[in-house]
Amino acid sequence: MTAHDKVQQFKAEVQSKIETLLNEFANGKVSREQFQALYTHQSLKLQLAEEAIRADNDGMIDGSQGQTISIRQSHMGKAIGLMIYHNKTGMFVDTLGAFNVPSAHIAPILNDFSMLMDANRPIDRQVVKVGEKQWLLFAAGRFTTVVTLFQNEPSSEQSREIERLHYDFEMANGKLLAGSHMDKSKLAYPFTVFIQQKLSPRRND
Repeated sequence: MTAHDKVQQFKAEVQSKIETLLNEFANGKVSREQFQALYTHQSLKLQLAEEAIRADNDGMIDGSQGQTISIRQSHMGKAIGLMIYHNKTGMFVDTLGAFNVPSAHIAPILNDFSMLMDANRPIDRQVVKVGEKQWLLFAAGRFTTVVTLFQNEPSSEQSREIERLHYDFEMANGKLLAGSHMDKSKLAYPFTVFIQQKLSPRRND
């Protein structure tokens, strides 16, 4: 393979990765924060390929591989902890994982959710940044609202996964959650799978 062919192949691979990234974001598989970091990385590699073509120097692209996985992992949303709030009583049911978030970050949105529930209005999930690398996902259900603490911004896919687990939580515990008093030791917690695995699939550069 000639130096020119090597650079052209490298450029085509980068363009393919950019297309894949665009589709991943469009389908909610990566967060906006993750997308920005990965897109910048691949764009710089594309610029490097163009410079290598102009200079006819394939050595310029050497050493540029192998960074994407680390960038993807460092910006990936990771569920740290989760708090469950009982809509009927206004009490906190339980927390899972490490959930050390001041109530000032939680109470205003929970109050907004309560007002919408009282008015029988639909409630969309909310994702808010509360720290340098901390994000909160609020998801309301029939009986409870779950607040999940993420390190880095969660993707839409991760948000949907929390909502699926929340639905399963309410389906499994509906009879207990419908009342005003409950024994949390009797509740089933589908969320533990998410908190433990943190939805961190690996993929190649």
